[in-house]
Amino acid sequence: MRASRAVEWLDERLPFLDAIKAARHRRVLDYATAFHRYLGGLAVILLGIEGLTGLLLTVYYVPDGAGDPAPAFSSVSAIQDSVPLGWLVRGMHFWGASALLVVVLLHMIAVLWTGGYRAPREVNWTVGAILLLLVVAFALTGSLLPWTVNAHLARATEINIAAGEGVFPAPLSEQIRFLLQSGPVIGPATLLRFYVAHVILLPVLAGGLFYLHLKLVRRHGPVEPW
Repeated sequence: MRASRAVEWLDERLPFLDAIKAARHRRVLDYATAFHRYLGGLAVILLGIEGLTGLLLTVYYVPDGAGDPAPAFSSVSAIQDSVPLGWLVRGMHFWGASALLVVVLLHMIAVLWTGGYRAPREVNWTVGAILLLLVVAFALTGSLLPWTVNAHLARATEINIAAGEGVFPAPLSEQIRFLLQSGPVIGPATLLRFYVAHVILLPVLAGGLFYLHLKLVRRHGPVEPW
């Protein structure tokens, strides 16, 4: 009885029961049961796993210690070897990121194949493309955080590519590189900048765009077949 009263009290202020009923009784069209229609939902599940495991990892991860990035490597090693089930959480976060990137890419290909970019879904297609780029940015910023030699060398190569080395004029390329790595070389400031982007900036941007993406999907419904 008390539980039902609490639900009624909350529903008067946040009408979530109507939203649950609408979702439960929402009609699913016959052509929306193909396998590729579930890629978006699978991406949502993987995104939730990434958020939960990432939150758990931040409890033990140390990005910087008085300008020394060595604690980053030590904290990741401690998570892997000493924290109970730390290896499992880190493994789920690592492989979940790869799976999320693959699923989002397949989802974009399926939407392109079925014509989901056509009117009136152009805005939602653009939002989805930006979300794909943010997923890539999540992977790039997160892969530097363990502060291993391979991560350091890989990010140096990717920063050179992003800076347009050999394509843009040298002064412009140097400015872009300095902006990305927060200095002339990859160091503690780079690690801290990537960490802030990975746990604060990118989640805020992705959360807002993801909410908009879901609202537009609900508004326009599934794409009809050709």
